Amino acid sequence: MPFATMGSAIVMSVVMTSLFQNARAQFPVPTPALNAFNASIGGRLAFGIPWPEPCFSSYNGVAVTPNSTQCAFVQQNFFNNHEVRSQQFGGYSAIQYEACMSTGDECALDWTNPTNSAAFAPPADCKQGSVPPYYIDVQSTSDVQKALTFVKSTGMTFVIKNTGHDFKGRSSAPNSLALWMLHLKTMTLVKNFVADGCKPPGAAKAITLAAGVQFAELFKFADDNGVEIVGGTDQTVGAVGGFLQGGGHSSITPSAGMAVDRVLQYKIVTTDGVLRTANACQNSDLFFALRGGGGGTFGVVMEATILATPTRSYQIASINWPVNNDNLRQVVSMFIDNATGLATQGWGGYLTPSSGSLVMTNPNLSASAAQKSVQALLDLSTSLGGSSSVTQVNSFFQWFTLFVNDKLTVQQDAVGLPNALSSRLIPQANHATAASRAQLLDALMNAFSNTVFSQIHFTTPFGFKGTKGADTSVNPIWRTSLYQVILVNTWFVHSTLADRQAAFAASTTAANFLRDITPKSGAYHNEADIHEPNFQASFWGTALYKKLLGIKNKYDPGPVLDCWNCIGWKGTSAPQYKCYI
Repeated sequence: MPFATMGSAIVMSVVMTSLFQNARAQFPVPTPALNAFNASIGGRLAFGIPWPEPCFSSYNGVAVTPNSTQCAFVQQNFFNNHEVRSQQFGGYSAIQYEACMSTGDECALDWTNPTNSAAFAPPADCKQGSVPPYYIDVQSTSDVQKALTFVKSTGMTFVIKNTGHDFKGRSSAPNSLALWMLHLKTMTLVKNFVADGCKPPGAAKAITLAAGVQFAELFKFADDNGVEIVGGTDQTVGAVGGFLQGGGHSSITPSAGMAVDRVLQYKIVTTDGVLRTANACQNSDLFFALRGGGGGTFGVVMEATILATPTRSYQIASINWPVNNDNLRQVVSMFIDNATGLATQGWGGYLTPSSGSLVMTNPNLSASAAQKSVQALLDLSTSLGGSSSVTQVNSFFQWFTLFVNDKLTVQQDAVGLPNALSSRLIPQANHATAASRAQLLDALMNAFSNTVFSQIHFTTPFGFKGTKGADTSVNPIWRTSLYQVILVNTWFVHSTLADRQAAFAASTTAANFLRDITPKSGAYHNEADIHEPNFQASFWGTALYKKLLGIKNKYDPGPVLDCWNCIGWKGTSAPQYKCYI
């Protein structure tokens, strides 16, 4: 049975059947095992083609015919188009995970100018890099079960991809088979949800959503039904994937908790092929692990049910200033001085040095109380020549829509470029005295100066009193930290190995300024340095990591599932990590 073309109509409009047929020669002849597996899923095994391939005249060393129409579409949407990029199997938000960083093999456009033909004109070769050469556009639980049977019998590397919004490269690997979960889109509002096997009381309004639902879709659905869900501020991130399984922080986390605090149930296929229900009443150890232990490691989550609470109105404080280091230092100093009080009151948001903006939102305060709460910051920004305000919106969805449509003075993380990222959670203890705040200010300014992009995520549950999080596997440091700092560097097309190493080294150096003064803190494993020191302790804490490892070994004793710095990670010597540096 022949291999299938890509099943999605959205993808088909971009990568046409003719391209697929042209690309078939670029892959090894399928083995009998692959052919049998393909037949078992109705011929839907597809070739994973790097998204920019239509622009090139050579693909994996074989001459191909460029497609100018498809190339123009890729060029138009290559850099920082979140929606379009998320719909491409061969596209990843951090494009170093489309490439092989250790060798430089890549299929990339010039992200600073995607129409620059020097990136793809002959003799440039579009190389496969780390894009999985084979994938299934998952339609059912059966697809997942058959894929697990296949990889267990063959030993083929196996990865799970949702939208490709992954800063650690866990959803790509050379010579691998991928499950693409994106097109599982069902959502259901359940007015009186009781977890399977549990006894009422405890019924709650909830939304059950399939693995491929993205935040823009979920937030619209929730708002249409008069409820809100804790979620992030990238419209294309999968709401059930690594975000939810890893912890999930949000601008409303200070007032509503982390995303995993609100998960009521998962449906998951474990590597023995069994579809399991995980909640507080059955498979409770697995439920615990999935609430912070990380995606792509305990099984393949098919759906989740999440607590939905009534829509609230929000105050938005938009504080900005002319960009220069002196202004930034003054604003960050005042932010540090006020961070504990702001977090306690329920403010959450983002401070972006490169755009001179601090945008926060709060559902707990009236308009007058919100104005009073941030007045010192408003006055400072005005004195520096900025223009600041406090306004009100009627729902989280309205705040989110303003955010992603660039209607606020805040800068979303760009997609479509290499993202050498590091991060650190900053405990409230570092704000306790004037001396510690002065030390923190110096460390932050030094960290910022070693990056091309940085941001403070004021998105921890420090002020949230609804739970202490002991029933989740999120690192407890989240509950005593005020914010996360992310620090990013990058490189350009046709880079050298030294360029790539230097970008990661600079981000590590930036984070070290913060690591040095927060020795008992950690980092968020979804948004962390790939070279994070002692990652087990940093991401979970030693005791929690040990507990999660026991659960991992119970449900995936092979292991079949593995990913960089995940629970039970095999380490750098495993072949699937040959492209890391």
